[in-house]
Amino acid sequence: MKDNPRIRIGHLKIVDHLILGIAGLQVKKNEIGLNHSTLETFAMNSWEQVCESLKEGDINGAFITAPIAMDLFATGLDIRVLMFTHRSGSVIVKNKGAGINSIADFKGKTVLVPSELSIQNMLLHRLLSSAGLTFAAHDNIDADVVHEVVNPFLMTEMMMNDQDNDIAGFAVAEPFGSQAVHEGIAEKLCTSQSLWKDHPCSVFILNTSFIEHNFEAVKEIVALFTQTGQLIEDTKNEEILSMAHYFLDQKKEVIQHVLLETDLRFAPSLLIPDIEVLNIIQNYMTDSMGVFKNKINVNHFVDSSFILNTISENKH
Repeated sequence: MKDNPRIRIGHLKIVDHLILGIAGLQVKKNEIGLNHSTLETFAMNSWEQVCESLKEGDINGAFITAPIAMDLFATGLDIRVLMFTHRSGSVIVKNKGAGINSIADFKGKTVLVPSELSIQNMLLHRLLSSAGLTFAAHDNIDADVVHEVVNPFLMTEMMMNDQDNDIAGFAVAEPFGSQAVHEGIAEKLCTSQSLWKDHPCSVFILNTSFIEHNFEAVKEIVALFTQTGQLIEDTKNEEILSMAHYFLDQKKEVIQHVLLETDLRFAPSLLIPDIEVLNIIQNYMTDSMGVFKNKINVNHFVDSSFILNTISENKH
């Protein structure tokens, strides 16, 4: 009998990846058993680190922002999106000291984003464009507002040390926005949900050859993540809050606020990859933003069969 494969999954410590965090903790504590694989999770500090680990083959898959996954696929990495990991849950905050009273006040300032290829960057672009402001990378001298790519966990500290108040704010996955507000450095400008209802952001991707050689293991892990999504959606009790606190390594008040008072969703029906929505992201980031060079065939990029099978089995 062959040994069960190790599923090595990279991620960031953000609420978008909470399904992985809680599932991993339950497996570690033997509250849930895996029959076909061993789950290994790797917390990383940046999207660049996740990408490098995928390219080097150090990990089999990742919870990763959808545009980055598209870009990796476009450049030849043989991966598939198996599920969305959440819906909504990001926030745009403004620097308390930067004198931001309206969107127009962003002009001439810098906004921090976790990646050029992020939904946060896309939503900021749409928001600023709607106010007639051009938005581009920090080296574009013609732009009204520029963005600087910063690791999410460094954003609050960077804004705190912004002596000349050049940073207008940042767009980021929770809990980092709520952390900055809690610490009195920022004020919430708007949630990502208010800009695009139930938008996706991160996806679960796996290497295609891993999927082909470990079908039962992949089926089982997608079922686990789907059930964990339902658990978070349904309960949000003290045990879930405690596990989220442990996974995210943030103050309990911040975690409680994010889980109980934001628009973050983990319902399994919302975790089914939506081809149409992914095409909206791809088209906007190619045609309006110019950050994608080549478009991909999203139908080849997505494999919804595992999550659809899980949801179907749970109905019976």
